[in-house]
Amino acid sequence: MSGCAWLLGTFVWPNWRLAIPPPLVGEALYHAQQAAEKALKGYLVNAGVPYPLTHDVRRLVNLCGEAAPELMAILLPATGLTQFATRFRYPVEDQPHISEAQPWLAIAKLVVAEVARRMPPD
Repeated sequence: MSGCAWLLGTFVWPNWRLAIPPPLVGEALYHAQQAAEKALKGYLVNAGVPYPLTHDVRRLVNLCGEAAPELMAILLPATGLTQFATRFRYPVEDQPHISEAQPWLAIAKLVVAEVARRMPPD
């Protein structure tokens, strides 16, 4: 499996969390944040840019933007994903509605797809 195929496969996880009854929306958001975070770190590794051990998507987006300024406008909306690194990591009663999660899932998917598009083929 190529690196790009693996990277795109990382986004399957958040989607299936919504398919089981009852949908685990908070967990899907956690895994969406993780997929975006790992994609950004993968991009930085490929670009030869050291990255901090962090779950802060904003920091990672800024580092990617320094390496490739044209990425900043594309990745900027993803900075809000940081909140999901811990907010719903463990099941809680106050789960968000699927309609609240959909835009965040779409942003994470965009990050993964954009990074995969820029990765060299294996």
